[in-house]
Amino acid sequence: MTKHKDNPGDVSVERSPENVETIGIQPIPEERRNMSALTLFVIWGLASASATTPVIGLLLYNVGLVNFCIAVVIAGLIGIIPAGLFSEQGREVPLISLVTARVTFGPGASFILAILYTIAGAGWFGLNTDVAGQILTTLYPDVGSLAHGAFWYWALGIFQTLLVFLGMKWLERFYNYTAIVFIVCYAILCFYLVQDYAVKVPFWSSAAVHWGSVVETILSFSLLAWAYEFSTVSRFCRPATRHESRASKAAYFSAATVGILLPVLVMGVLGLVTKATTGKWNIALLAKDLPLIGVVAAIGVILAIAHTNAMNLYPAVTKLLAASETVREPRFYDQPIASAGLGLLATILAVLGILQAVQSFLSLLGVFLFPFTFLMMFDWVLIQKKATPVSAFFEKKKRLIDLFRPSACIAFVVGAFLGGLSYFGVLPAMISNTVPWPVVASLISCGVYWVLLQILGDYPVGRSTPTETRSA
Repeated sequence: MTKHKDNPGDVSVERSPENVETIGIQPIPEERRNMSALTLFVIWGLASASATTPVIGLLLYNVGLVNFCIAVVIAGLIGIIPAGLFSEQGREVPLISLVTARVTFGPGASFILAILYTIAGAGWFGLNTDVAGQILTTLYPDVGSLAHGAFWYWALGIFQTLLVFLGMKWLERFYNYTAIVFIVCYAILCFYLVQDYAVKVPFWSSAAVHWGSVVETILSFSLLAWAYEFSTVSRFCRPATRHESRASKAAYFSAATVGILLPVLVMGVLGLVTKATTGKWNIALLAKDLPLIGVVAAIGVILAIAHTNAMNLYPAVTKLLAASETVREPRFYDQPIASAGLGLLATILAVLGILQAVQSFLSLLGVFLFPFTFLMMFDWVLIQKKATPVSAFFEKKKRLIDLFRPSACIAFVVGAFLGGLSYFGVLPAMISNTVPWPVVASLISCGVYWVLLQILGDYPVGRSTPTETRSA
């Protein structure tokens, strides 16, 4: 893989192993950009359908089934625009978000964010592996006792890391082939739930519904926790064109959003009903009483965790590459080495149980996701006007002052600070219970960014006014 010297970021693939992805963070070649909207939906749908997804039914148990369904729809209406724009950005410029963030926030700020989100992605990979290991050890204690009681942790960690090591081509195939198997496994569990228990459905809330905090929980748990990752996958989709039909544009725009929220809706309801019926939210644990069919639950759990963790580790790898290539020249096998290294590290941490101690830290990082997502799309649509050339994202800055764009960085800090008021519980209950505060805080940060642009004039890509023609 080489970069053309006269056009940084323009990549030609001179040699590419058949089964190992080495593209890194470079623009995806045209011949690789053939993913359909349906595949985009499947990938994000299965990424969202984790074995832990039904826990949202536990978290929002008191709101009741009807209000839970309404809240998911409201969350979708709020989040679909920024999420859809991120997905579209990947089709317009086939790069990951932490590369395009170099123009919005500056290479220095993008480097810091890339490191933070690398830790977050690898951390959630380890946490999910830990959860799955505990579930499978409960279902099959004899097998789980192997390898000093960590057999399932190592088996899951190695399997998931191998998928990411091979790259998006094999991940795409994996998702397409395992979707039906996953659905069948959980359908069997649902069958036994209905057969062996008197099913209870809590249709209505058992307490006052605070819509702001409920919608915030859903957005933080799902759509806006994933949205900034959408371009990591959509960069493999068919490029957006002027002559594309409206139906095709709508399908690509909404595929990832619907893919994320549909499993949250279905599995959230499943968790809510399972909790009301059995006292426990995790339907997979029912299999311990089903000796002849229990293996079905194991397969379902393994697939559910692998689906989600692939979309934790794969973007984490690309972020690590984005950070490293800010300070060094890329190497051909950087991506496979980073995949193996991060996967091994996260698995070891899961085995040692260390990640439980940093779960609050990983959750805190979510405070930064909302303003990052909104500012990126605000800048892309209204400031850059979707026209920044690929080469600008790979431009090397010679002066330290050029590594950070003050207007965007200050606005980001303001948004994170305001959003953190909700996380740390210092926001008045009347506000947090009424509106999804992190969304409001992010919109305020966009307003701050716009005002600072007028004052500081630090427009991206060398522009000094909104109306100047962007340099090539």
